[in-house]
This record gives sequence, structure tokens and C-alpha cells, in this order.
Amino acid sequence: MASLPQPVPSYAIASTAALALLFALSILLAARARSSTRSFEEYIAGRRNIGPVVTGCALSASWLSGWATLGMMGITYTFGWSGIWFAGVWTIMGIMTALYVAGPKITEFVAEHNVRTVPEIVGARFSSKGLQSLAAVVMIIFLLMYSVGQFKAGATAWYAVTGLPPIYCLLLTALICITYIVLGGYTGTQWALALQGAFIGLACLALGLSALSYVGGPLGLNAKLAEESPALLQLVRTDLPSVGKLELFTSWVGISATLPLFIAMALGFPHNIARFLGARKMTKRDYSLAALTVFLIAGPPIFLNAITGLAARAAFGPSLLKIVPWKGDLAAPYIAMVSGGEPLTALYLAGLFAASLSTLSAMVITMASSVARDLVQIWRPETPSTKLVNLVKISTIVFVLIPLYWTLVRPPELLAIFMGYAAIGLGGAFLPAAVISLYWRRATKAGAAASLLYSFIATIALGMLVQTKAVGMGVMIYSVIGGSLAIYTIVSLLTAKPRALEA
Repeated sequence: MASLPQPVPSYAIASTAALALLFALSILLAARARSSTRSFEEYIAGRRNIGPVVTGCALSASWLSGWATLGMMGITYTFGWSGIWFAGVWTIMGIMTALYVAGPKITEFVAEHNVRTVPEIVGARFSSKGLQSLAAVVMIIFLLMYSVGQFKAGATAWYAVTGLPPIYCLLLTALICITYIVLGGYTGTQWALALQGAFIGLACLALGLSALSYVGGPLGLNAKLAEESPALLQLVRTDLPSVGKLELFTSWVGISATLPLFIAMALGFPHNIARFLGARKMTKRDYSLAALTVFLIAGPPIFLNAITGLAARAAFGPSLLKIVPWKGDLAAPYIAMVSGGEPLTALYLAGLFAASLSTLSAMVITMASSVARDLVQIWRPETPSTKLVNLVKISTIVFVLIPLYWTLVRPPELLAIFMGYAAIGLGGAFLPAAVISLYWRRATKAGAAASLLYSFIATIALGMLVQTKAVGMGVMIYSVIGGSLAIYTIVSLLTAKPRALEA
């Protein structure tokens, strides 16, 4: 069993250099986009001229958050092979569903109705200002929860490499995120996301292969896991109780729930489907090119993330579980340090920050734009464009600082579990209201409102029950997402038939 690596100056120097290069390029892309932004509408949604490769890279980056590049390694490290279900074995299915199901309808609807935000999709679909503002409030609350995970991901890696307090890493992340969002708006963020998405795929691929080689390949990996505990090889951990969060790893109820969760997440994440708001109208060839881009970034490299966590368990045993508050989330940076030295550590750390920063920035621009568009401009259309742009910039700072403070005061124990709560709520709320509504003409305003409210209330209530182990997390997933779809359907069928969508 390998001893835990210790932070040394060479790791910090190499990692800082890689991060500086990545951040500098992101800011340059944002500055380049600024010159082409001429109005508030273009600032929050671009000029709808972004092509398939950039859209595919940005979609991958917004999807592959700190969950994918740090949290999923922590899950498989902690639970062994049974963790691959919740860690993200369904990742590629979810994101491809978003590309082919949400993408075409959203780009078409956006062009026809001049939509600039995700809540505005809901509002325009049902001709309701109140529903649009309700969607914005629900979205902002859940996205703030999900944002906490991005800060914890960056802080964990920085601690592993340097041993320094996480406040330095958190403040740097916040500063860079605020800079390129405020500077470049939606278009600048989209281009920065594209750069970061490509970097994420490269980093995850390199780390996964290096970690697997370090423990002796597939056979060596499983041999070392079996030596510690045969239970680590089980796809279902029957040795653990099926309660609370553990249900995701110990019961087929929890394991089967991970597939609908990832599909609902991909289709219902507002910061995810917002990547289509600035895309040009794409042909079948364009979608094929975007799909290839997504697969290269979110396919084999991300599957290897789960293997990375297993390799760390094979290398270090359960020793990381004793390091509070980081625990299993230290798996990836530590295995990078021992398997690849400074070059791999620097590449991975930059890739992790790219993932965390890209998802954080995608969420922040989505929230900030929504405040100006869905909570202010919709009710006061006479508000000058300059004031709305300034409101987006101010909101950007607020929405970065809130999760930063939350992470410092009370960091979540296991990153992926905490982010899972917000993911369940977002999937249940926006899958029916923002995506299915574009396909189902019989849907009504009452049905959409009911699904939004139900998802919000059920996520909070059931999340508390999961924490007390009164309910399993698999049951929570089925109850929130399945319940939201059922309520959306039933209420829509019971209420008045909506008017046909205007051309």
C-alpha cells in the first residue's frame, strides 16, 4: 500500500503555472467577445451564431462539473465498484439525450420567441410572467446549492497539492470567474467553457490511464481491492445497510434510480440547456459534429474517472477517509501525485479547476441573467439596457460570493452526494416545465407551475428525511422526478386546454 504524498513546492509551482495559463486564456476569450456585444440581450445570450464544436465543448464543460472530475472519484474510492452507478456511468447517455432531445427544440423555440433565459422558455411557452418568475426563483435556489460543490472541488485539490488553507484557492476561483463573466457575458463565457471543456477531457483521460497503470492494470486493480475487502468488488454493496444516502450503493432501488436521475439532470439543468440559447440553427451534420465533440470529452475520459477513484483505493486503502473534511474526495489529486508526478498533477489540477470553474460560471451567468431578465425586466420593461447589464454584473458577484462563504463555513462531506440533492430538484423542476412542454402541446400553465412547486418542496422535505435515514436517496429520486412528471401530466389534463403556440 502506498504512503500518502506530501505537498512539495514543485507540485505547487507546476500546478500554479498550468492554472495561470488556463485562466489567462479564458479571460482573453472573454475580452475578445466583449467587442461584439452591443445590447443587453446579446450580453446575456449572445448573437445566436455559435457553431456545433464550441457548443459541444461548452455543453460538456457545463455538465462535467466538480462532481465528474473530483466527486465521482470520491464515490468509487469510498464504496468501490458499487459507486460507479451514482458516480456517473450514465454520464454519456444523459448528455447525448440533452443534445438530441433538448437542443433542437430549444434552438427552434428561442429563434421564434426571442427567448434569452431558461425561465423565459417556460414563461414564453405558457404566456405567463408569474410562471417565468417562479421558474427563476426555483432555479436560482437549486443552482446556489450546486455551486457549493464547485468551490469544494477546487479547494480539495489545492489542499492536496499545496497544503495551504483553501481560502486562497477559493478567492482565486471567485476572482477569475467574476472577471470573465463580467467582461464577456454569455458569449465570452461560452468560449471560455469551450476551452475548458477540451482541457477537461484531456486531463481526465491522462489521469485515468496513469492511475490504472500505477496499480497494475485491471487485474492488479481488482486484486488489490479484493485484498482489502471483497465487498469493494461488488456492484451492489449488500454488506451495508440500505438507508439514507447508502441506498444508492446498497439497493437496486437506489442503483436503478441513477439512470433516470442522470437523464433528468442533463435535460433539466438550466445551466446545461442554456448552452443552446446562443447556438445557431444547426443541421443534422452540425448535431453529429457536436455529438462527436461531446463523446470525445465526456465518453471514455469520464468513465476513467470512476476507475481513478478505484485505483486510489487500491493504492492508499481507506486512509483518506480519516482526513476531515476532504475524505474520499482527495482520491484523484493524491493518485495523480504518486502516479504521474508534477506534470500529471499540474494537468489534472488545471483540468479540475476548468471543470469546477466552467460549471460555476455557467450557473452564475444563468442566475445573474435570470435576475435581470426574469425578475426585473419582465415586470419593468422600460428599464434601460445599461442598468440591466450592470444588474447582471452585480448579481454575478453576489452569486459567486454566496457559495464561496457556504463552502468555507460548512463544506459538504461527500461532494457528489451534496450536489445530488440539487441535481434531483433541478431535474424534477425543469425537465417537464422547460423541455417536455416544448413537445407536449396539451401541457398547461397550471401543470408547469405544479411541477415546479412540487419539485422544490419535495426536494427540500425528502432531502431532510434522507439525512435522517428515514428515506433512501433512491426513493427520493423516484419520488421527486417521477412525482413531478405525474403531477405535471395530471394537472395539465385536468385544466383548460392551452392556446396553440404562436408562430
